[in-house]
Amino acid sequence: MEKKVLETMNSKNIWSKLIVAVLTIFIFVACKKDRGNYNYTAVNTITVKTDSLNVDASKVISNDSISVKQFDSLTVNVLLSQTQASNSLSYQWMIIQTAQNLSNPTQYIVGTCQQLRTRINLSPNLYRLVLKVTDNTTGVSFYKTYSLNVDTSPWGGEGWVVLQDQPSQGGCDISLIATRDGTSGTGTVYPNLYSLGNFGNKLPAGTSKVNVLNYSASLRIQKVSFFYPNGGLQVRSTDFADSSYTSGWFFAEPSTINLQVNGINQGFQYEYLINNNQLHYRAVNATSIKAPPILFNAPILGSWTLAPFVLNAGLGDSYLTLYDQANKCFFQYNAAPTNGGLVGITTDIPNGHFAAYTKGAAPLDPKTGSGFDLNNIGKTLFYAENSLPQTASPATFSCLFRNTTADSTWIYQLGVGGFAIANTNITGRYFLSEAKVPGINAATLFAFPTFLTLPGKFYYVNSNTINTCTIGTLATSTSTVGYTFPAGTIIKAMKVFKSGYATAPSTESKVLVVATDETAAGEGNKVYFLSITSTGDINNNPLAVYTGFNNIIDISFKKGLGL
Repeated sequence: MEKKVLETMNSKNIWSKLIVAVLTIFIFVACKKDRGNYNYTAVNTITVKTDSLNVDASKVISNDSISVKQFDSLTVNVLLSQTQASNSLSYQWMIIQTAQNLSNPTQYIVGTCQQLRTRINLSPNLYRLVLKVTDNTTGVSFYKTYSLNVDTSPWGGEGWVVLQDQPSQGGCDISLIATRDGTSGTGTVYPNLYSLGNFGNKLPAGTSKVNVLNYSASLRIQKVSFFYPNGGLQVRSTDFADSSYTSGWFFAEPSTINLQVNGINQGFQYEYLINNNQLHYRAVNATSIKAPPILFNAPILGSWTLAPFVLNAGLGDSYLTLYDQANKCFFQYNAAPTNGGLVGITTDIPNGHFAAYTKGAAPLDPKTGSGFDLNNIGKTLFYAENSLPQTASPATFSCLFRNTTADSTWIYQLGVGGFAIANTNITGRYFLSEAKVPGINAATLFAFPTFLTLPGKFYYVNSNTINTCTIGTLATSTSTVGYTFPAGTIIKAMKVFKSGYATAPSTESKVLVVATDETAAGEGNKVYFLSITSTGDINNNPLAVYTGFNNIIDISFKKGLGL
């Protein structure tokens, strides 16, 4: 029995060894037959580097860094090296975001050739420019990445925005004179910037006003707004694109759109708007900017019909001083979220928004006094502008009034700031006699410098001349001709250079910028930069004169972004 068991075990071992041997031979033979049927080809490795000898060094800074201005052209030449030669390569140049939480720009694929030739239309920011090179034989791709800094275009910085009517082109457009005061070189004029930034579209026909809104420098936000019949729009200041229209400005759009004033209080970031003699405002600050859209509130309603002027001081001021054209009196409104509302009173009472005037009758005497009662001005306000810097304490505004028959004109100088105004003015009212200030009763264009001791001087248009008015006592205000243009000239716009910079430049308020229509003399449309002397007079030798404009409607200074 034991012998039989051993024989059986030996038989199994023999068969196991035989099977292993047969399988080994089979595998060996199979592999031998398959030898040479597989070709293992190394992947073609492509290396990309910038052709530094054939680039614009002002734009292609290094092998990995590019800096270009918005709307500028960009050329990037690259050199390829391959471990295995391939004639079947494809290329794709892409601009992408710099962080995963940011969205890709609208200008995404900008080239499909080895060498890049494109125009950068992106808004100023930091991006990545990526070249993808694909070997079509293997399908393997290789990448080259650049840091792409898109800087503000030459017309995205400081300069004078010139609004012009272009009826033959179907609307209006703007140019920018790239100078602050006409003294820093000749300045370049960049035309048709609105259509450049908006796919060839023009501003609506009848566009009548341009406003520049400077938010806090730390926000790096600046807007430019335009008014036209039954509407308005706002654009970015860097490229004049990204238009937003009045239909998207309000929580509830007013039934009547009649835009009159659009400005910003830099301290508390309250953007204000007077539409159809009613006040709207919205807070644009570091908190609200994170949750757009930021909408104007419902109008602030009361007994008043607002004149189209807002008197406000500089940093830290949420107080808006306004004039009631219907009841011929001033009042104040606080736009702050806490303690907001009418200032100094709890009930809206016409001609009773301030405490009663207590300085007696003598300062209010129309012939001998120069004081005024804020509750009872009794005249129509037709112009207002600051005569001291808005950072002054208080900032002082000169308010021009006429009587109901428009045959008499006065200046009232009123100090405003982040406080309730006391109704105690015993000085500040000045009568402007037509005999001593010729043309004042018909004048519609005015400009006030801010560096003179009050009551100071101001400029007004009288036919084809700019007159300089020296403000004196009730009977001694006089004017002289400051600058004369060719006969037939129509003066279209006039503003004193007020930069809005925290640190004022040396020429702050000492340059008068004037837009003219001199087509009657065959001279076309021009913009003059006239220096103002230390005594407030106009120098007869222009600092600069710019030509080549269409019919000029309005002008406004735009400071550099974030400054």
